Amino acid sequence: MREIFLVLHRTFKEIKYMKFREFTLNDMTSFDRYKTICSDYLFSYLSMYQNLYKLKMAEKDGAIMICSDMTTTNFFMPLGDTKQGIKLVLKYCKENNINPVFSKIPENSLDVFKAFNFHIEKDRDSFDYIFKNADFLEYKGKEFRNQRNNLYSYLKTSTPVFETNIKAYRDRCKEFTLKYHNSLQKLEPTFKMLDNIELFDLKGGVVVNGGEVSAFCLYEKLSDEMIISHVELTDNSHRGIHAYLVNELAKTISEKYINKEDDMGIPGLRRFKETYNPHHMLKKYRAYYK
Repeated sequence: MREIFLVLHRTFKEIKYMKFREFTLNDMTSFDRYKTICSDYLFSYLSMYQNLYKLKMAEKDGAIMICSDMTTTNFFMPLGDTKQGIKLVLKYCKENNINPVFSKIPENSLDVFKAFNFHIEKDRDSFDYIFKNADFLEYKGKEFRNQRNNLYSYLKTSTPVFETNIKAYRDRCKEFTLKYHNSLQKLEPTFKMLDNIELFDLKGGVVVNGGEVSAFCLYEKLSDEMIISHVELTDNSHRGIHAYLVNELAKTISEKYINKEDDMGIPGLRRFKETYNPHHMLKKYRAYYK
């Protein structure tokens, strides 16, 4: 009985003070006010990974608070009035007996957290990889030797076509994903993006070889200088397919940089992204009390 009372009491306090809830597509306009090149704070990204990362949000006093309950509860940097958002989260944590931990904090926002005497450390698993598009046009230099060789090898044995009308291939891209990437970690986020190409104003490309889809990508324009690549999937039938996909995409965009998001701390994904020689990393940090 006492445990039931505590649960009800905690729930009552949460409702009384601040309620975290699931994202809906109607929330998109709230996020559009905050222009960012950091992947974690884009509405498209949050929507894409909402279920996988168990993301929820709350709005109060000019701030948007985002929390993740994937493992232990942690909070993203509040958008809008960040200082007020931190205060709200701290109060929420105190009333709900939660240890306050913030993650995915961009480097240029650290001062406001330092003012609250948080301990700050790098959040390496969340660093965004920023690539220079010109590097992918010809794969020049010894640092791109593997991509260059893989691309040449692929083109010797295949006659692929790169199609930019991603909407026309939506259903075939879904079939492709089901066939080659049907894990929950990939399937649901990819389908979310394919289903919302128009809403998120996404563009992309499809590699078609022998009449079959061999790879596809989806990206979003962030600024006049940068796009963010949300999805890049291949059938892994040849190691040069990805090099071809990236090379062809580079030819179709005018933006200088490509944000390819983080590596989620997955060793294989980190090694793969590092082989494409990022121009720089968008560093992010964690903040917590020792």
